Amino acid sequence: MSVTVKRATLWTIDTSNTPGTLASTLGPLADRRVNLDLVMGYSHPDKSGATIEVYPVSSQHAQKAAKATGFSKSAFPCVTVTGKNRVGLGRQIAAALSDVGINLNFFMAQVVDHKYTGMFSFEAESEADLAVKIIRQAVKAKATRKTATRASTSKRSSVKKKSTARRKTVKKKAAKKSPRRR
Repeated sequence: MSVTVKRATLWTIDTSNTPGTLASTLGPLADRRVNLDLVMGYSHPDKSGATIEVYPVSSQHAQKAAKATGFSKSAFPCVTVTGKNRVGLGRQIAAALSDVGINLNFFMAQVVDHKYTGMFSFEAESEADLAVKIIRQAVKAKATRKTATRASTSKRSSVKKKSTARRKTVKKKAAKKSPRRR
């Protein structure tokens, strides 16, 4: 499975910070069969309110349901990254963004059954557009290095096997040529 990088739009709502708010806010979306990949909910620092964010809300049907519930498109542009997990993938992406001077508003990632899913948020649309390109280059470069490393490891292993086979052949020939002492 390759890594997919694409722009994303979060939908957000500010609500009360009381028991049952998350369930009652998501209820109308579930009733209208809107299938969400991401739901984030968090209270505000003063605990007076909470924010709930969901993704994706892409079809007309889903957008209508979200608007009727009180959701609106988030002002912060986002990028999603999904694909096979590998050690250091999140760090690799963060380093690539840092190297070009892009700051993150927030970052969220998880791995389920070896599948990595990350959501990155930026200040401006132009940063999100650039981030898509940077992240694609970064994950592609790493994948290319891995393939090259596997190939060179495979070659080394092959050379080592041939080398061992040659040594055994040389020893057998030497044993045949040398007279045995009795």
